[in-house]
Amino acid sequence: MSGHEKTQMHLFRLILEEGPLTLYTANAKLDVPIGTIHRHIKELTSSKKIKIYRNLEKSGRKKIPYGPTLVGLVYFYRFDKTIPERLENYFLKWLEFDDFLSELREEGFTEKNLARLKETKTLFKKYVHYFAGVEDQIDSLRNPDVIPRNVLLYIGEFLLALKPEYMRVWEDLYRKMPVIRKNADEYMESTIEFYKRLKKTRSNLKEK
Repeated sequence: MSGHEKTQMHLFRLILEEGPLTLYTANAKLDVPIGTIHRHIKELTSSKKIKIYRNLEKSGRKKIPYGPTLVGLVYFYRFDKTIPERLENYFLKWLEFDDFLSELREEGFTEKNLARLKETKTLFKKYVHYFAGVEDQIDSLRNPDVIPRNVLLYIGEFLLALKPEYMRVWEDLYRKMPVIRKNADEYMESTIEFYKRLKKTRSNLKEK
């Protein structure tokens, strides 16, 4: 991790633990020039890892408060060992802020979830852990040498399927080339098996 990334990680952790923070409060707590902090806050806001907490916003740049986003939590969870260890505490703290609560609702945390804090703390940890894993997989695409060739082909074919002009070509290849047909059939069978498991899980939920 570069020095630039480490500074952002430390700034994000400071916001998590002591925020919502303004630029000037962060400058008072970090041994970093205010211009550097301002640049990092701008970058973190642009990448949606932090945001202005509008319900606390006051007039003047000195009083603009910044807090974490779910994107930021998922991202830094992967690199900062403090976050997994204290995730439940962070969840309980930021749950008190409407700006954070609205994100949870947008992501699918229901009022029923939020009314059961003990269960939701665990659910939230699983949510962050899962999507951190998803981000790891996305990152691995930047280093295709570590991804099996057949998986890369599936990803490429899936993205190509979004382009209608390739569909007729693929249909012709599927009809006339047994290896392509075999690979496509195996992928579809594994996908069907995955959805069967999802359907079974959904049925079990309905029975409760």
